[in-house]
Amino acid sequence: MKNSGKLQVALLLLIFALMPALLLLSGRSVAQSMTNPRMRGMPSMQDHHSRPQSRQTVPRLAMDELPGTTFTFASVDVPGASNTLATGINARGAIVGIYYDNAGNEHGFLLENGNFFTVDVPGSLVGVSGVLQTEANGINARGDIVGDYFAPPGAPGAPACTADSPAFSPQCRRGFLYRRGQFSDVLVPGKKGSIPNAISPNGAIYGCDHDDDYFTSMVGFGRIGLDTYITLDAGGGELKNPTESVVGSMNNGATPDGSIIVGLYVDPPDSSGQYHGYIVHDGTFQSYDVPGSVATQTWGINSAADFVGLYDDANGNEHGFLQRWGADAPITIDVPAGPPFNATLTDAFAINHRREIVGLYVDGAGNLHGYLAVPGDTASRVRILQRLSHGEERIMKKAELKRLIIGESNTQWRGPADKQRA
Repeated sequence: MKNSGKLQVALLLLIFALMPALLLLSGRSVAQSMTNPRMRGMPSMQDHHSRPQSRQTVPRLAMDELPGTTFTFASVDVPGASNTLATGINARGAIVGIYYDNAGNEHGFLLENGNFFTVDVPGSLVGVSGVLQTEANGINARGDIVGDYFAPPGAPGAPACTADSPAFSPQCRRGFLYRRGQFSDVLVPGKKGSIPNAISPNGAIYGCDHDDDYFTSMVGFGRIGLDTYITLDAGGGELKNPTESVVGSMNNGATPDGSIIVGLYVDPPDSSGQYHGYIVHDGTFQSYDVPGSVATQTWGINSAADFVGLYDDANGNEHGFLQRWGADAPITIDVPAGPPFNATLTDAFAINHRREIVGLYVDGAGNLHGYLAVPGDTASRVRILQRLSHGEERIMKKAELKRLIIGESNTQWRGPADKQRA
């Protein structure tokens, strides 16, 4: 997590942005700083540390702090994967995320009751065979999963992803919803692509839409009904003032009633821009920056409006954070630097009503791992290990990866809510 790692930062970003298979070549020193794999194709925040940046006022939400908070951590590693990220957690404690296999292919996963399931969007969704490169980003209590996938150039069911489109280009990146054994597209009308990041208990979906880039054409959206969208475009319905807009933005979650939405944006919306978090509260936009940070991203929020994300400090070190709604200052979330984690970088992506947090950390060898952080000490440690590890701290590395592949023909994962409805 040192500035001397800037070249490695750029390398890791290129790996995620263009050629996932090259992760197999990552036997290098760890690339430090906001090379966020969930933002494939977007520039590293580390690149902007040496440039003067305008700073915005950090909002003081209230005067109540939560001192002395401790967390118990457990790694979340898909068996046999080269890299794993945990991106979403629901009220039941089910976790979704992304992993890379040893051939460099990208898959979503679900971790439920100690069992891993691969989540792959079937090629039939866009009129091709096989399964597609998939990212699972969010899950609600009903077991509905949202995320994004990459259509192969020329796929007949993805007309914006033409035959001459580069692989993994923005116009080939499309959103999905998995519900009751069926995949469907999540696309804002008139836009080429989308990245859904979270789904509320009532099924509202939050993310961003885009055309051919992740800057001027990228705007946060919410799908609040089957065919009803709000966006951060001018007149898009998310902001009270219909003349306001926030381009280069990404909605990353909301409270169950939709009154508070959190996300991130780039200002200006180009490769030289500065990253900030934001809050849209009852239609009013407010920038959010971790105090003393040089860059902030806000990623997840729970029903109490506590939200999490990641930030770079003035030395270029990257951390996760938890901002309690009503607290004066955020709490830094760092996976321990000592064994067995040896973490050098931490990102926080999602939080549930119990304030259990998931995200990613990078170890000293440059490998990416998911993690689950539970607030508390002894009792929390017992609970976290029982849920994930059946009594062994690192058993998840040894667990069987279930071959029930969500998205393959004739297979269907039935989540807790599906069982209740059956």
